[in-house]
This record gives sequence, C-alpha cells and structure tokens, in this order.
Amino acid sequence: MNCDFCVEFTARESKNRIITETPDGWVLLPTVGALTRGYSLFMPLEHLDAAADLTSTDLERVAQEAEQMRALIQARYGPVILAEHGPRGCELGASCCSHCHLHLIPVPDPDAITAAYEKAGGPGSQLTSMSELPAVVNGSYLYLSPRPGEHYSWPSAGFARQFVRRVCADQLGIGELYDWRDHPFAENRDLTYAALTADLRAIDAA
Repeated sequence: MNCDFCVEFTARESKNRIITETPDGWVLLPTVGALTRGYSLFMPLEHLDAAADLTSTDLERVAQEAEQMRALIQARYGPVILAEHGPRGCELGASCCSHCHLHLIPVPDPDAITAAYEKAGGPGSQLTSMSELPAVVNGSYLYLSPRPGEHYSWPSAGFARQFVRRVCADQLGIGELYDWRDHPFAENRDLTYAALTADLRAIDAA
C-alpha cells in the first residue's frame, strides 16, 4: 500500500511528534503545513480510508475522543474546527491522502468556514454526531464540525483538493500558502507539539 502515513507509522518516525495516543490506537500530532499554531491531526495508526468506514459504534468512540482533542487545543488556541475529507474506495475527492485524518484547526471565525463550505457545496446535510457518517454518506465526502455539537457533511464533488486548508488559510490572511507540500510551517508544528505536550503534562499532574 502506497500510504505515506502508514510508512511513517510503521517506521515510528513520528514517535517524536505524537502528542498523545488513545488506547484504541488513534494519535494526535501537529501537522506538516501547520497554517497556525495548534493545527493538529487526529488519526488512526492502522490504515483506514475514512472515518465513515468505521461502524457507528466505533465512530462514536472516536468522536468522543476527537472532542477531547478539540478541548485540549481550544483551551490554548481558541475556537477549533474539526474537518475531514473522506475518500471512499480510493476516490480522493477533495482529499490529498487516503489515510483517514481529522483536521483540528484553530480559526478566528468558525461560522465563516461553514459559509465557505456552503458556498462551494450548498447547505450540506446536518448531522447530530460524527457517528452518523456511515449511515448518510455515499462515496467521497467532506465533514465539518465548526463547534462541538454542530456537524455537517457534503458529497465531495465541486470541492477543491485541500479545501479546508484553502478556506482556513484565506481566513488567516495567508491564502496563497495553503499547500502543505510547499509550505510546511515547521516552526508552528514544533511549537504546537511543545505547547500541547506541556498542557497534557500539567493536566496529568493536577
């Protein structure tokens, strides 16, 4: 399988940048291309194409863990959106990678991110939880949670690759720097790792 994340995790090259790991093998790590401090990915060590490929029961557990990660990041960096570009059956859609990864991105205005999604794909389907994805999506999709308790999904048709990065970069005033391949933002990544691991140590010590 030609998956960069699987190669990285198998070699444990990411060991020094994993912020935390859940008992069921999902990890939080600062992303390459961290447009802003706090930008992290929550993802499984084992290969999974998309969150919607899990059962609703398993996804409910992941959704709860993702909210814990959002709370951790939000406590330091302010409002955080949760987003996924979910490929299904190797249909990349708006995604750039076929290994499931949930984006956790601090943004100034979550509602403006939702508006950008609606401009590109219409109003979307409103969900009560991320755990509804397996029942409601068909083919590649986009998922967005602008805040806890608010969830939407769209078919990926009509959305550009790295869409969430594009709209967040625009909101942050660095629209031309959205592509992680060209703009790794290594300093933001390193500072995110240092800050969030320190916050977890403080929580554990309390």
